[in-house]
Amino acid sequence: MGTFKTVMALAALTAGGASAETFGVQFGVASGGGLGLHVGAYTRVAGFGPIQTEGRGTLDLRQGATEVGADALLSVNLLLARPYAGVGVGLPLGGGGNFGFHTTLGARFGLPGPFSGFAEGNFGSRNVYRAGLLFRF
Repeated sequence: MGTFKTVMALAALTAGGASAETFGVQFGVASGGGLGLHVGAYTRVAGFGPIQTEGRGTLDLRQGATEVGADALLSVNLLLARPYAGVGVGLPLGGGGNFGFHTTLGARFGLPGPFSGFAEGNFGSRNVYRAGLLFRF
């Protein structure tokens, strides 16, 4: 009976309650080297079952730094959240540093309607932490 409960729990977790959207726009706050605003857009590239790959572009407007970035992400659609991880690049604008690589760890969680919340960290030459609201399509 224990195996059956485990299988049912895993099936529930991968049921896709966090939704497998195909496009999203995110707005939020960014910190790390200064507090500021974050905007981004992502799109689903490919997917099978609860797993999908995504491409994303970002813009962070922080005190003393403006940075554009691009990420390749892999996410898993679980019942209550969509954790994701990936790699990307960041390019500071206005002479605030050099091109740098980073890794991303984060999660999206469902909210009413077409909205989700998100929280993530980018770790590399510049650590950036973000949280906000996502409008998914």
